Amino acid sequence: MGRVTTYFGLKDAKPEVVRLAGIYTSLALFMNIAFAISTTFYLIFVAEALGNNDFLVGMTYVGILVIVQMVVQTVFDYPTGVIGDWLGQRYILATAFLTYTVAFFLVSLVTTTTPFLLLVLIYALMGFASSQQSGAMGSWLDNNWRVSMPEDNERKEYGVFLGKLGMLFWLTNTLILIPGGILATIFGRPWVFQLQAIMCFVISIISLKLVRNLPDTDELDQKRPTMEEYFSLLREGVQYLFSSDYVKYLLVGSMLVNSCISVWSNLILFPMYYSYLLTDVAVASFRTIVMIPLVFYSERSGVWARKYEPKKWIPRFRFLQSAGALFFWIFAIIMIVFPIPPPGSPMIDVNLPGTEILILRVPIDSILPVLIMIIVFFAVGIFFQLAGVLTSRVFVDAIPNRVRNGVYSLFPTVVLLLSIPQIALFGWLISISIPLTLILIGIISSMGCLMIRKGLQYPHPEELVQEADRIIDEMIDSLEGDSDHFEIE
Repeated sequence: MGRVTTYFGLKDAKPEVVRLAGIYTSLALFMNIAFAISTTFYLIFVAEALGNNDFLVGMTYVGILVIVQMVVQTVFDYPTGVIGDWLGQRYILATAFLTYTVAFFLVSLVTTTTPFLLLVLIYALMGFASSQQSGAMGSWLDNNWRVSMPEDNERKEYGVFLGKLGMLFWLTNTLILIPGGILATIFGRPWVFQLQAIMCFVISIISLKLVRNLPDTDELDQKRPTMEEYFSLLREGVQYLFSSDYVKYLLVGSMLVNSCISVWSNLILFPMYYSYLLTDVAVASFRTIVMIPLVFYSERSGVWARKYEPKKWIPRFRFLQSAGALFFWIFAIIMIVFPIPPPGSPMIDVNLPGTEILILRVPIDSILPVLIMIIVFFAVGIFFQLAGVLTSRVFVDAIPNRVRNGVYSLFPTVVLLLSIPQIALFGWLISISIPLTLILIGIISSMGCLMIRKGLQYPHPEELVQEADRIIDEMIDSLEGDSDHFEIE
């Protein structure tokens, strides 16, 4: 246990805090594996089913399904977050992963003859599950950390812990991609989806058992809100968004940047990868390679972030990060200079050793642009990690515990609201020009960076409270002085 506490920077933490960190880390990594194992081919699998094995044709319908998922998540995201504040995060997590269990099992049944309405149902279930899951784990950690670690007043240990956890997150993400692609190649993609359904069911049971507050947090929160306070929690969370210019611009700007990442991951990323690399294992191998430095960056980001002042560096890191404005513009240039190889291009084929199973097929013309993409990922990957740690440090003390889960769930809700019109527009534009789509997304992302910069120029909410307390103290001292003077005279 000593090595674990040393690794996470928790050598002097209380045993219950160490246990909290251990449960959070183990469960978060298990969740990551359960989702990441099929991320390489999930979207392409659905697109091929809709396009009669032509994923580019099917992407038109995938755009519609993504909007369905986002609308459902938008509708339920904030209410389920508030219910998490009201009932407790473990119940929300349990129901979320039960819903994922049903959704992944239904995905495993999808074929080219599957009715479109069944896919609508699947994406609606995914959206509902996401709405329950979002913010729950982070809220549980933050509530307990803030109460049980008052000595970490600048949240530097918190930042180091998140950085170390991020390293493990990317490590598991990296290690599971190629096995996921190989399993899909050997046993079929539906088999992997069924495996995910089993893992999600296990996570649901574990969440009920282990996601519990520490004693100090229980004492603080032992009085649960009444039903009448349910709507008060909703109102307070929304009011927090507009409570100050600092919160408003920083939050909305961050969500605008993240909405562009959503467009990248839901519309562009995998169709572009498969256009250049063709097979599950090839795409998984590419993703593994570009994630290797992220393992190191994530481990170091919490430590390196100590050197940077959030007000100055958050907007800069958001602009430079992977899936940020500069990143989109560079990828647009790559696609213009190196177009997607046409059918019939010379190929490099690799079979699974001892079999005739084709696991790797790469056009020779794809090698150079893919190498350039890898270099870009290596160069800008650290900035996403640094921006995330700095932003977490800023918000951990700015959000009241009572509405924390509701506010954390509000974050992805805002992202979804901003993503839906973009996906509707770019879902059409991508069929005309992917580079033009990337250029426009980069412009939107840079607007978010400017909003973040503006928000950080305003006083932090805690600074406003401290200033108000100082003014009140001065007024009291002044009144007491006047009273003493009056009595003397």
